[in-house]
Amino acid sequence: MLAKCFGAHCLAGFLSLLLAAGEAVHAAQARPVLEEVFVTAQRVAQSAQDTPLSLVALDRKRLEVLGIANIADIQANVPNFVVDSFPASNQTLRLFIRGVGITDVQITQDPAVGVYLDGVYLARATGLSSEVADLERIEILRGPQGTLYGRNTTGGALNLVTARPDTGAVAFTQTVGAGNRDLLLVRSSLNLPLTDSQAIKLAALHRRKDGFIDNRGPGGDFGDVSAEGVRLDWRWQPGQNFTMDYSWDKSRIESYNTTPQAVQPGVESGTPADAAIRSSQRFVPYARSRLNRLDTSVPLLPTDTTIEGHALRLQWRSGGFELNSISAWRELEDDSYIDFASGASAQYRVDFSAITLGAQGPASEDYDEVRTRLEQEQFSQELQLIGALGDSVNLVAGLYYFREEARENWFPLHHIFSFPVIASNDKATAINLRAEDNRIDNSTRAAYTQLTWSPLPDWALTVGWRYSADNREVKRLFRQENYVDFGNIVLGPFEQIDFSARASKDFNDTAFALILEHDWREDILLYAKLTEAYKSGGYNTRDPDPDFFSRGFDEENNRTAEVGIKGEWWQRALRVNSAVFYSRFEDMQLNFLLPGTIADTRVFNSGAARLAGLELEVVAMPRADLLARFNYAYLHSEIDDVDDPFTGKPRSFGFSNAPEHSASLNLDYRFPAMKLGTLSANINYTYTDARDVDTSNYIDAYDLLGARLTFSDIELAAGELSLALWVANALDEEYVTFTIDNLPHASRAVLWGEPRSWGIDLKYSY
Repeated sequence: MLAKCFGAHCLAGFLSLLLAAGEAVHAAQARPVLEEVFVTAQRVAQSAQDTPLSLVALDRKRLEVLGIANIADIQANVPNFVVDSFPASNQTLRLFIRGVGITDVQITQDPAVGVYLDGVYLARATGLSSEVADLERIEILRGPQGTLYGRNTTGGALNLVTARPDTGAVAFTQTVGAGNRDLLLVRSSLNLPLTDSQAIKLAALHRRKDGFIDNRGPGGDFGDVSAEGVRLDWRWQPGQNFTMDYSWDKSRIESYNTTPQAVQPGVESGTPADAAIRSSQRFVPYARSRLNRLDTSVPLLPTDTTIEGHALRLQWRSGGFELNSISAWRELEDDSYIDFASGASAQYRVDFSAITLGAQGPASEDYDEVRTRLEQEQFSQELQLIGALGDSVNLVAGLYYFREEARENWFPLHHIFSFPVIASNDKATAINLRAEDNRIDNSTRAAYTQLTWSPLPDWALTVGWRYSADNREVKRLFRQENYVDFGNIVLGPFEQIDFSARASKDFNDTAFALILEHDWREDILLYAKLTEAYKSGGYNTRDPDPDFFSRGFDEENNRTAEVGIKGEWWQRALRVNSAVFYSRFEDMQLNFLLPGTIADTRVFNSGAARLAGLELEVVAMPRADLLARFNYAYLHSEIDDVDDPFTGKPRSFGFSNAPEHSASLNLDYRFPAMKLGTLSANINYTYTDARDVDTSNYIDAYDLLGARLTFSDIELAAGELSLALWVANALDEEYVTFTIDNLPHASRAVLWGEPRSWGIDLKYSY
């Protein structure tokens, strides 16, 4: 496929075609113009072409054409941006920008990519797969954003921007969609002016879809999902100098996790874990291609996620200055269920379902199923001052406060994994029971400022600074017991662990940004920048030792240099944006596997790393009826070898989600005018290079093809109707999105990506 073509040869060929098309446009009489996209990446509204950073902005029209409804849908269209679902909960997303992210999702550790909803930071990765009811725009900011956005943006940031109420007129939009695997989508939006100064907007959605792996065992089907969301926005603007925006949103998702499918058996290492590895391999189906059916031996339970939030934004304008206050409170509840050995027999299990010890004896003991319960609340308050200091200096400054409390409760004591003991001729079963309760209380205070000085009309120098102070408190209860069950006799507990730990750590950091801009020509911006960001330290809940757990680990830092160009040519019919960057990480947080265990780890700040790459965006309108978008990213990543603290031997690490090449190509074509409406077509192609190529967690390169055919602008009942047919993964490519290398039965298990899907959308707008 085209995937094999992403070398300098193909890039040169593609650019030659665009240049030739541009020359044709230049010679033509009717010259089409590319639409301008405005973003708030630097806290002020400005054209994306005037923003000195590598970013991708997807407006409402692009989101609709590409079928993007949530964060998980973005990846295929933004090179150097990788999203995958955490296997313990499909509602929890791991985000990576330029290879930078977090591999293990814990409430005691923070992500490296900040996610913001209308300027409000979303602290936890759980629930990020939920759909936002009325998205206006998504901005992906690549590279560290440590001054205006703060900690936990060493990789970058995502801005989710919703549509604001409008006092101008009543507006209504209704979308109904259907497709294969019982897909049903209903999305509604109503804008309602109340007075000349007030308006509200109501939005709601419902979406359901079946998974692509059947479960003929008890419980639900793998991958089935049902989601509902509602949103209320209220805008009050009594005069030109004051605006109030209040929003409330709530969403609920019920899904059945997709189990990792075993590819390669576990590898013995001369430790006590070998007994489980040898026994489990007899009961698990292994396959290098996607299996369409797996049977659970115990009931597969759903994962339920509920998210609710309130936000109040107040804006005052006076004397050339603007003061913003953003207050927000959000709440998250998640009950997740795990089954990592679906497809195995009832003799070998890795799940949280019920189990009875000594079922044939006089003193049997029952342990009920458990769904891990996560509860999180957060409050944030930000004050922003934006304005001009004289004729040549612009100011963005702010104060920020954040507080969150969260609890992840795995109690009571419950089943984790069990396997027949070969040495007993399978007459005995080894059973591992575990329970844990983790609580956090985190707070952050920060002050930031960014000054932009324009000594000459075509030159600007920006200096940014941010001071952050973090406090992290944690409480942990952990209990583990191992038994050998002969049916009528139970031996144990063996290797019993029962501890509690409590710890607190403070972190502080001063980050800076230095940006030089030059308007080389009217439509060409050159920039060079040096930026910093840090990811907060924390604690590792995979560490079974209370002393090492309480010590925690420290923050890591990223300093990045970037040089870029943003330009438009041939009277804005051709747009080329490009950035080259180099990042240096210090005190990286690296996970080391504890000897003799399967999944217990310890985190050390022992890593140094380098990232370097190039990002390219080309948008061209060679004709008024044809729009082409090409995005490409090259990424080189390297982590210095470190000495394993347990073995003393050098050990290599790598960035787990850092494909060397990634690209996307979108073609939009509008057919000749018709009396009834407008017919248009979109073809989209994406390529993601191989990852982790030298490890058991390797992910092969893959490419995906999709298309959408839309018949729009159909006049109906004082409004407009549109009908769209779409297909995703049109060639039904089998591709892997996530790998696990430490299950008892598998040194390699994978989550497969979505197979071919198709559907129809009907939309009415008034």
